[in-house]
Amino acid sequence: MKERLAIAVMHCEKCVANVTKHFAEINGVDSVHVDLDGQWADVSFDPDKVTMDMLLHALDDTNFKVAPMPESGRHPFADAIAEDAKKKTEKATAVAKKEAADATETAGEEMIAKNPDDEDASVPAEASIRLAIEGMHCANCAASIESHYKKTSGVIDVAVNLANNTGKVTFDPAQASVDDMLRVFDDLAFSAEIIPEDAPLVDEKRRAKEAARTKHDLHVFIVSAALTVLIVCIGMLPGWHMATGETLAGLFVDGPTHVQAMFAANILLLALTIPVQFGCGIRFYKGAIGSLKGGSANMDVLVALGTTIAFLFSLWITFLPVVRGDWTSHESLAINDGMPYFETCAMLITFVLLGKMLESRAKGATNQAIESLMNLTPSTACVIRGGQEHEVPLAQVVTGDTVIVRPGEKMPVDGVVTQGATEVDESMLTGETLPVAKAVGDAVTGGTQNTTGSVTVRALRVGADSTLARIVRAVENAQGTKAPIQRIADRIAAIFVPVILIIAAITFCAWFLFVPPEGANTLLTQSLMPAIAVICVACPCALGLATPTALTVGMGKGAQLGVLIKDGTVLETMGGLRATVFDKTGTLTIGKPTVIACDLDDEALMLAAALEAKSEHPLARAVVAYAADRGIENLPEVSDFEAIVGIGIRGVVAGRDIAVGAFDAKDSSTAVDADAGADTASGSFVKIDGALVGSLRFKDEPKADAASTISTLARDFGVSSYMVTGDNAATAGIIAREVGIDPDHVFARVKPLEKADRVRDVVAAEGVKTIEQNVDGGAEVAATGAAGKKDHAGDRKEKPRATVAFVGDGINDAPALAAADIGVAMASGTDVALDAGSVVLMRNNLSDLIVALRLSKATMRKIKQNLFWALIYNCIMIPLAAVGILAPALAGAAMALSSVSVVSNSLLLKRFRA
Repeated sequence: MKERLAIAVMHCEKCVANVTKHFAEINGVDSVHVDLDGQWADVSFDPDKVTMDMLLHALDDTNFKVAPMPESGRHPFADAIAEDAKKKTEKATAVAKKEAADATETAGEEMIAKNPDDEDASVPAEASIRLAIEGMHCANCAASIESHYKKTSGVIDVAVNLANNTGKVTFDPAQASVDDMLRVFDDLAFSAEIIPEDAPLVDEKRRAKEAARTKHDLHVFIVSAALTVLIVCIGMLPGWHMATGETLAGLFVDGPTHVQAMFAANILLLALTIPVQFGCGIRFYKGAIGSLKGGSANMDVLVALGTTIAFLFSLWITFLPVVRGDWTSHESLAINDGMPYFETCAMLITFVLLGKMLESRAKGATNQAIESLMNLTPSTACVIRGGQEHEVPLAQVVTGDTVIVRPGEKMPVDGVVTQGATEVDESMLTGETLPVAKAVGDAVTGGTQNTTGSVTVRALRVGADSTLARIVRAVENAQGTKAPIQRIADRIAAIFVPVILIIAAITFCAWFLFVPPEGANTLLTQSLMPAIAVICVACPCALGLATPTALTVGMGKGAQLGVLIKDGTVLETMGGLRATVFDKTGTLTIGKPTVIACDLDDEALMLAAALEAKSEHPLARAVVAYAADRGIENLPEVSDFEAIVGIGIRGVVAGRDIAVGAFDAKDSSTAVDADAGADTASGSFVKIDGALVGSLRFKDEPKADAASTISTLARDFGVSSYMVTGDNAATAGIIAREVGIDPDHVFARVKPLEKADRVRDVVAAEGVKTIEQNVDGGAEVAATGAAGKKDHAGDRKEKPRATVAFVGDGINDAPALAAADIGVAMASGTDVALDAGSVVLMRNNLSDLIVALRLSKATMRKIKQNLFWALIYNCIMIPLAAVGILAPALAGAAMALSSVSVVSNSLLLKRFRA
């Protein structure tokens, strides 16, 4: 019996020897063949003596990882292999830079000799920390934190998210430490703690703290509301004020005067207002003081200033009889007939507290999509250790553990099935409602639901490395980014409070200087109330919440629909999409080609299949499967295997030189056009010992939703579609016609590394179209009176740049994904290429590209609506308050409700339907 096992990560022949030695030491193992390039090993063994579990644990005392190699799909340790390759590249780059610097110094470059690290210094190493921030109330709070960080040495970038009270700081560890990053908050009214890299933004600890804070806020609001009701009843209901005053004053003097009764009632109102003003409202004073200490002014400054002015003015009205020493004359009640504005203070604070409480609840609802994803994984897992089953917390499960998953339980980890068979509900990732059959060797994903059978799973990715955790982290990172449109709100927020205070001062002066008092109002009273109303009605909170709440809900909804939009900038850019370049294989087509014609004899086919078995290319798998169908299964060993990018593969099989691919008949390193003999299929020539012996023809069917997706892009979004492929022109043309792509928009015979160049070609071509559309009818000659005088509108130096997306499998398309404005990676649900593009379609459905476009447009509409309402609210309410139409208490209520309305509008994105 022979099993192919995935190994990671082997670096050299010594690693190969070490792995071979460990497998060969197992009693019952007949032979071991280790492939360094493919990172796998073929182990032949006696099944009566050797079990799969013995093979999987053979390397436990080494640093290598081992897992069953799936028949198709990615290598189980693809991420680890890619990370290792990245480190090698970085190391090689560093060595090359050092060698270049040494050579330059030797050549006598004095500037470099004085500071050989200048080149590296321009590109500093980066480190990032995530912060949970407490105490933010409005856009000014977030702006203040960002401003202080930008003034800190070593900080490269900072983004603060008001919607989920978090921040991300990127800094140069050579210039600053983590402690320096935390010390920024010493001068601010906020506190922060680090969120561990492998922890979600909202973990159990934060949930508990937020729950306790919500409970505290509710108690404070209840106290404030109860006292405010009493204050309003006594101060505003007809007859209550005098009746209360006479009753209280009568306890101290017989036959109290009108002034004494008013004074007694006002003292009671003062006693009831102090707990509201300085108890329930203490948060506003703390926030205002901290904000001012930090060199900025936030919403707390407005609330504290407005209520304090009203309170002090009411205090003056209350104690005016004491100051005058007159308890009988009406002069002691000259200001507003002796009626203070304590109810204004209490109502303002109560309304703002209510608004903040509702806002907090609504903001919490924006993260429900993320929390629902986090709740998919079970809290415990049943693992086999020491031959016995143990129920352990999920955090204690490690890579390599053997996990038992019974019917009805959720998969706790990413791994492969080593024993048993079952059906798994993968709808959380793929959207497919029907369960998927799983047997030994099949991959399973943490969070999916086991339905029928009991299986044993070998854990490959656990904790922060699991697919589900990476999805959650990607969405959280995306929610923390800022769309460019947010700059509008940031600029306004930076000057908002000072401008409001200036408007309030102008309002006071205008009333005081130009409007004569009416009725019982004094000039001071009449001028002060509109100014207070201006201060209290202004709301910077809505501006700060407009963008992040919509992003949070929209991206969370996208994750539920199988679409990961990983950046706020991309979300906005997608709205201007002009063209999309599609990779063919695996994107427009199913990606599982089949052999439809073969003129090889069995011996030649066996040699070709043996060579193809070393490759992971879809065409290679098709050849191996075709050979198996013809009864050819025992394939000989291969040596000197070599893959030539964009051409084919070659190697030595059974002592003979074999080459398979688009090779020239005379030169096994040169490609030729393989169109001859088939106009509907891809082809590969087979050469044995340099002689052409035959060919294989392949066909890959288009995906069912490819044609409808391209049609919808053109019809609903005005997006042009292009196709790029390594296949011959005939095959590419057939697929293009089947899916509805213009033949002029097809790039054939393109090697993987050349795809990025074709993307740039499309960018240039679409940019020319944009210019032509901007110039009426293109490059026309404008008859402006003088013969021959031309309109040079199309000759601008600043050429419009079209927005172009590239859609590929995310594995070998990295350069093209990077070259496009928007990189869209296709991925199967259990094999999510999360790091491949700025947008990831997790369900591998091409139609989800339409979902991504519609969701991005819907989210941008919500952001624009939020910004519009936040701005129009202030533009309408501030003038109403300034002219005296809006009383201070109502102004406070309006201000509180404005933030709630913006968050509630964002929550409507939960109703988005694809």
